[in-house]
Amino acid sequence: MSKSACNLARGCLWLVLLLLITLAVFGALYAFGIKSGLIYFIAVVAASWLVKQILRPKAETDVISRMRYRVIFILVLMICFAVFLQKVGEHTATYSYDYSEENTVSADTLVVNEQAIPIWSSYRNWKDNNGKSYQGPLRVTQEDYLALQDIAATYQPAGNPKYFWGDLYAFLDNRSQESLALLYETFALIGEQQQLNQMEFAQMVTSCIQDIPYALVFQGVCQSADQYEDDNIRTVLQNCPDCCIGNKVFGIQAPAEFIATLKGDCDTRTVLLYSVLKHFDYDVAILNSSYYRHSILGLNIPASGLYKVWRGKRYYVWETTSKYFRIGQLSANMDDLTHWEIVLNSK
Repeated sequence: MSKSACNLARGCLWLVLLLLITLAVFGALYAFGIKSGLIYFIAVVAASWLVKQILRPKAETDVISRMRYRVIFILVLMICFAVFLQKVGEHTATYSYDYSEENTVSADTLVVNEQAIPIWSSYRNWKDNNGKSYQGPLRVTQEDYLALQDIAATYQPAGNPKYFWGDLYAFLDNRSQESLALLYETFALIGEQQQLNQMEFAQMVTSCIQDIPYALVFQGVCQSADQYEDDNIRTVLQNCPDCCIGNKVFGIQAPAEFIATLKGDCDTRTVLLYSVLKHFDYDVAILNSSYYRHSILGLNIPASGLYKVWRGKRYYVWETTSKYFRIGQLSANMDDLTHWEIVLNSK
């Protein structure tokens, strides 16, 4: 090879190595949530230094030194790539519906001041995403359930249609707070007994709702699976024909209705969790996507993963319709945050 060709090759090699290590360092830093302009500088400086060591002329360094830098370079690339893949994996998850579980709600009585109060009650055993076990009753008085049954039908939309869903959720939340007193009592007792911190408490509450098998909520009547063209609806009904409740205005149940029936789709769950976490003074939000036709939770809390910035605050996303989703995770087919909008927040 001629001297000019060699110089050309070394020049090309310099550019290739610089590009590779810059991308690797940038990807690792970005995956860790560092998104300021500083990471460009760090990545380029690190790449420049390491490539310089690798491509030093032989007169300036011996073979062992050059081999050492090349090994370091390869290790850095491997570590950065592994970290990047791990972090990407942490930000995505897949849906896992367990239709073998039964949602059993029974009529019971609660004695308060020697007075028997009829309630709807279910006893839940669940684990959070760290494997920690919890148990407790989900209860609502039958009086509150009857008072709030089909409460969504009384909602009168007003103003800009753009704010319809946020206004509807706020309407349901405002009228549901008193009816959730027994539910608040259950979660507060668990938090106190297990001495949960802020994040652990949020995980405990959210995983409880995630653990309840998914059910469809329709404005019209529930039909057999073969009557629907939507693949997701067909799959749910084929696996669980009873996982549907119909004739619900706007296709949503109020929190008290959800506790009494344990049948909830995406926004039925997000409204319940919004009400609960708001009660316990969290900065919580509901995010909707007309593109994905879905609703998820958002929480302004120190965390990692995917988040939506709103009014200068980071709301980390939280899927509520399936087990094993951690805060900051979405399924890969719904993780484009440009399609998500915050429609309601508590603070």
